[in-house]
Amino acid sequence: MSGELIKVAIIVIIAALLIITLRSKLQEYAFLLTVAVVVIALVFVLGNLVNGILKLRDLLNQSGNVSMYFTTALKALGIAYIAGFAADVCRDYGLNSLAVTAETAGKIAIFVLSIPLADAIMTVALKFVDL
Repeated sequence: MSGELIKVAIIVIIAALLIITLRSKLQEYAFLLTVAVVVIALVFVLGNLVNGILKLRDLLNQSGNVSMYFTTALKALGIAYIAGFAADVCRDYGLNSLAVTAETAGKIAIFVLSIPLADAIMTVALKFVDL
């Protein structure tokens, strides 16, 4: 993993220098380069991420925990990262109102995603106290 991290760090630093240079004259290319670098960085680390998720899922399955909790947590994490990335890109280009909108949409999506989980937890809690 550390080898991929070093490669990603080098790519990001070089891209940052290019983006700063492009931003003054060719803003649309700077935006495209930003998106491309994020995709490249994700591809570099995705293999390790998938392996880690599979190991964690196996541990949870062995412990007998319901996989709904794990799936919900992963979805929430993905939503948070996507919303955060969208907000950061908007802020980089001075679009603060769009950044707040992206963050709010992410929070609402996580809330909606968590409703079935909250229902399951409440059901277990009510069974526990025999109500």
